[in-house]
Amino acid sequence: MMIEQNASASIPQDIADDADIALEQPDISRRRWLLPLSETGVGRSANTSTDTVEEPVAEVAELSAEQHLANAIRQCSKEGELLAISTLYDAPYSLTEEDVAQLETALKSDEFIDIAHLSLNGEDYFYSDEFMSDNFAQLQLLNRYADICTAIAGVVRFECETYPRPLKQSMLMSEPFQYTASEIEDALTLMKTHPDFQDIQQVLASNDAPYLFSNTLMSYGKARGLTEWIEVEQHENP
Repeated sequence: MMIEQNASASIPQDIADDADIALEQPDISRRRWLLPLSETGVGRSANTSTDTVEEPVAEVAELSAEQHLANAIRQCSKEGELLAISTLYDAPYSLTEEDVAQLETALKSDEFIDIAHLSLNGEDYFYSDEFMSDNFAQLQLLNRYADICTAIAGVVRFECETYPRPLKQSMLMSEPFQYTASEIEDALTLMKTHPDFQDIQQVLASNDAPYLFSNTLMSYGKARGLTEWIEVEQHENP
């Protein structure tokens, strides 16, 4: 919880410095859902019996670390977000690479069959397909974590491979991307000379509406025919 400070209050410098240092430390209370892996281990319950008085956090510790992580991923998916695995390295969780690797391996078991992941630029992003469709997850990944050229290429390839159909260029101006016409044109100009995007091509309908397709997933002839049908012919022959 963020505590508002009175701007007029005078705080001694040494106290302020101590407060800054404290804020940089891992927040153990917020790490309870992951648990200290060095003490409990991935896949084992942290609910151990002791002779001491039971603390209120004992109820939280009934689930394993990977179960808590899966629940966190599901909650993110309910809110329309992906969970980037790299966030677990930062405060308040501050897990090690070994901890995260163990968790990722554990999530591949049948117990977590709804947990899926996508990768972009070497980063893994998790979601629950119980609460988020694969299509929406792909769009969120490209919209939130990719540069405009990668995003355009990704959604064009996705359309060609999944449906298959070319992508109407103006759709990039709608949700979730909302690029401007000039941003799209600038990106397409850059993509023409970049080796990673040489498969992305433009095709025009007879009314000059531009569509985009990947020539590694769809031939020009098929893209041209589908473009004409989507843009013109289906309206002339309902």
